[in-house]
Amino acid sequence: MTIFQQTRPVRAAPPKAARAAAEVFSRLARTTRFADPGLAENWPSIAGGEIAALARPGRLLGDRTGRTLELVVRDGAAAAEMQMRADDLIRAVNRYLGPGVVARIALRQKAGPPTRRETAAPADNSPLSAALSSFRAAVQARKPGD
Repeated sequence: MTIFQQTRPVRAAPPKAARAAAEVFSRLARTTRFADPGLAENWPSIAGGEIAALARPGRLLGDRTGRTLELVVRDGAAAAEMQMRADDLIRAVNRYLGPGVVARIALRQKAGPPTRRETAAPADNSPLSAALSSFRAAVQARKPGD
């Protein structure tokens, strides 16, 4: 009879959460054909802050070269702006992904929460603006249960 019992071998430590999540998201992006996770992560620096506020990258459609990048926009005004800036945006995305990867941009409209710019008070001094400002202040000052 031996005094020492055999034990199980030591298990390897689990992978870091960020690495495991990156692998899962990368695999998900490939299977759903959504844009490169790096493109989505670096979108504000690639497209610029103004464009990033209006649109985000969606799916990459097509073959290896000459693909179509689908942009998700929140409204028709943002879609019109993206159409006007499409050529510049294609160049910026191709600088990141490589020459000739994206040839076209398609737009998909999806409603989202309003931005601060949309919810800001009007800047003019018209009587209607003054009345709305006064009403807004009265509603905000009113306590629940009054």
